[in-house]
Amino acid sequence: MPKRLLIIGAGLEQVPAYQLAKEKGLHVVGTDMDPDAPAFEYADDTLIASTRDVDETLAVVKAYVHTCPIDGVMTIANDVPYTVAAVAEALGLPHANKDAVRKLTNKIHMKTAFMEASVATPDFATVHSMPELEEAIKGFEFPLILKPSDGRGSNGVLYVEEETDLSWAFTHSMASCGNGLLVLEEFVDGPQLSVEGMFVDDCFHCVAFADRNYSNLPETKPFIVEDGGTIPSRFGDGLLEEIRTVIEAGARSLGLNWGPVKADIVVGDNGVPQIIELAGRLSGNYLATHHIPFAYGVDLVGAIIDLSLGLKVDNNLLKSSHKKYLGVRYFFPAEGEIKAIKGEKELAQDPATYNLVIYAKTGDHQAAINCHAARAGTVMMRGETYAEATQKAEWAAKTIKFQIEKEN
Repeated sequence: MPKRLLIIGAGLEQVPAYQLAKEKGLHVVGTDMDPDAPAFEYADDTLIASTRDVDETLAVVKAYVHTCPIDGVMTIANDVPYTVAAVAEALGLPHANKDAVRKLTNKIHMKTAFMEASVATPDFATVHSMPELEEAIKGFEFPLILKPSDGRGSNGVLYVEEETDLSWAFTHSMASCGNGLLVLEEFVDGPQLSVEGMFVDDCFHCVAFADRNYSNLPETKPFIVEDGGTIPSRFGDGLLEEIRTVIEAGARSLGLNWGPVKADIVVGDNGVPQIIELAGRLSGNYLATHHIPFAYGVDLVGAIIDLSLGLKVDNNLLKSSHKKYLGVRYFFPAEGEIKAIKGEKELAQDPATYNLVIYAKTGDHQAAINCHAARAGTVMMRGETYAEATQKAEWAAKTIKFQIEKEN
């Protein structure tokens, strides 16, 4: 009998994990609150439950295993590592330490652990009321970052300047906060990287480094919405090793020593890498499923599948087999009804085009872009060099044009 793999979440970005699991000959069980979730097309069995509701997910999974055993649990591109750990623990399957993963769900607990272990991270203060925000700001210099302590996907994350309406900022950020606690954080001006790695046998492997692009901040602020980037990073091995070291230290300060670790890193004026945040999962935005296999030749998703099933992971497979450059950009249409989308045929004919994904379609309402989820799609472009890949991606983003009709 094939092993059964449970994948928490069945959204569009989970599809490649389902497809790969099927290619590996696995019996795939998927969970999602949406019965029509895209990845369910590739599942052998489907369970309906919110990925963020641990109790609901546990209930449907326990009912399922009465008749069908499960051999491994994982997720990808879905910020629910605590759900994964809780289900795996209940079933006696391999998983990250549940208490460690719980700290990842609260940025206050996460950053406190970093500071207690002397792991570099931007300074911060905890805020749960407007008077506290006004008082906390006195201890910092502008600009600042205000964000929900339990947020995800850049929801409620704001770039706060001296002229920002603090009352509006507090209300907006708190609207995306489930626990009533915000983080006021020092803004470190410098290049940012997204780093993907994993622990195998208590050894941390840094697999991929991607440079993140926030050059659009003047247009998106007070909202902070990443506009792709370029992979592999332009930085040299010395800095990348410093980044690897600080990520491992940060993970271990939380008690993490198993499974995937995603890191958002910023390098300040002093050249010291700091951890903005860690996550106990593989990245979304096609980083793990598309960018890394192309740029590094590493099947990180396959490695996580094997690790989750308790299979031996060959460390050599986590080492880069080549270096190819990929530039990535997102689409930021104006708010309104999408009347037409042009440029797809032109882009499809360009041999540098690696992948084009447009989430929206004609007739859809394009929301104002105030978080990652509101972006209208992404394009990935090959290049012989870092500069060429970046230039190609910027050209491609301009080639796709959204005709928008403003709505009353």
